[in-house]
Amino acid sequence: MIPKVFQEFMKKLLQETEDGALVWSEGDYESFVCDHKNSTLIIRRNFDEERDRDYVVFRFISGEKNTPFSVSDADADYQQMVRIYDAVVANANDVSADLDNFFD
Repeated sequence: MIPKVFQEFMKKLLQETEDGALVWSEGDYESFVCDHKNSTLIIRRNFDEERDRDYVVFRFISGEKNTPFSVSDADADYQQMVRIYDAVVANANDVSADLDNFFD
């Protein structure tokens, strides 16, 4: 589940990512990274074969503080995290220009 302290942050994160106000790039281990002000955000998907569960793993790093959490496909807010993840991937790949030129 998304921790209560992060709930409004994640809504704003989605909006700012979709609007292009935040810039994401590919990171290590199939993750995506956003460095903004004095913080780093990392998001990735992980499938646990033993548990047969998909997870969206999120990490907020600010200075020496590293705050991770994960949301599994059994959690009520899983679809929200998948939407954020998908927006991040589209942002990192800068697909807007590619989509605009697709039908030209």
